[in-house]
Amino acid sequence: MVNIGISTASFFDKLMLEDAPALFRDWGVRCAEYYLNSYCEYDPVFVDRLARETEDAGIRVVGVHPMSLQYEPLLFTPHPRQRADAMKAYELVLRAGERLHADHYVMHGPVVLNGVAKNLQIERLAPIFDTLSDMAEDHGLHLTLENVSYSIMPTPEIGLRIRSLMKRPLYHTLDIKQSIRAGVDPIAFADAFGESILAVHACDCAMRDGSPKYCLPPFGEFDFKGLVNALQKKGFCGSVLLEAYSDMFRNTSELKDAYNALNTIINS
Repeated sequence: MVNIGISTASFFDKLMLEDAPALFRDWGVRCAEYYLNSYCEYDPVFVDRLARETEDAGIRVVGVHPMSLQYEPLLFTPHPRQRADAMKAYELVLRAGERLHADHYVMHGPVVLNGVAKNLQIERLAPIFDTLSDMAEDHGLHLTLENVSYSIMPTPEIGLRIRSLMKRPLYHTLDIKQSIRAGVDPIAFADAFGESILAVHACDCAMRDGSPKYCLPPFGEFDFKGLVNALQKKGFCGSVLLEAYSDMFRNTSELKDAYNALNTIINS
């Protein structure tokens, strides 16, 4: 059996994070990734209340995922003051993950805009990833670098290059829609990273007029079962998390149906 859960990123602008634990309890969801939307949700007082509500609801938080553009690109800047401020935010999110008993932190990393890769020399960035990995482990978390089409790792080859220059292990979150958007078969990430993939962000997809159209399961054509089989052959034992865009559905009951469909597809 594969752990199937939901990322609260799916509720963007439709449900406040602190309302998710009770909803997940009612839906029978026992595995979640918490998407922290803004700085107020990094606050230790907020996190402590969220953690108690999560524990009361019997939810296991597998990962924490901040709104990465708020500070993550500045973790890699050459400017010392920018980086120092970003590190403070990163530390707060790591503490949140520790309080929530999460397994990993989901990182996008530096952003590539319009094909411009200024200051993205991998040789310079790899030691920073080592530092960030060490900080995460100090809080009981694994740092996972997610494949994102507009960030540093849109392809497995770049991820392998980063890993080859690091001293510490690097883990990954595999995002299906971002892989398709980058023109990469998600199975290529499974083959490259295997058991280092700790979580999968899942939504469905269908090709329409040569372009991908993203949707809730089971209304697309993506072979979830095939991807999970490929991952498990490489040692994957992580979680598959429904991560939809909030414009894919009108009311939350549709997300519940999609979660149940995904669970049936993968675990039947």
